[in-house]
Amino acid sequence: MFKKYFLNGLAAGIFSGLAAFFYYRVYVAALEVAYNSIVSPASIFSASLFAGMLIALFCFGIDKLFKKEMETLTSLLLTGGVLVSIIIPFMISLPLDVDHPELFPGLVVPMQLFPVLGWFMFKPVFRN
Repeated sequence: MFKKYFLNGLAAGIFSGLAAFFYYRVYVAALEVAYNSIVSPASIFSASLFAGMLIALFCFGIDKLFKKEMETLTSLLLTGGVLVSIIIPFMISLPLDVDHPELFPGLVVPMQLFPVLGWFMFKPVFRN
């Protein structure tokens, strides 16, 4: 049973890592800003993969706790958790030598949505 959650989390993590990397490249090129000292492509991909696996563990735990698939509950909790986590980039104090610190949340806030989006996208593929 954990296999479908694991594969869904892995697929969501890889998808979100690739989407976040592509978004990072477009954002940096379009606005001519660089946050290499704060985020790197490797850290973006690894954080996305970690988030995908964390979502898989969370959904597996909720489903095991209630002894059945609680799709509505997990969807509401994941969506609520992502919306609350959007606050985090606004609370980060950036180093003083960073150019255009006001553009940093515009880079990372959309990336926080990618793992959950990937989870919802791949969930029908790994349903049974």
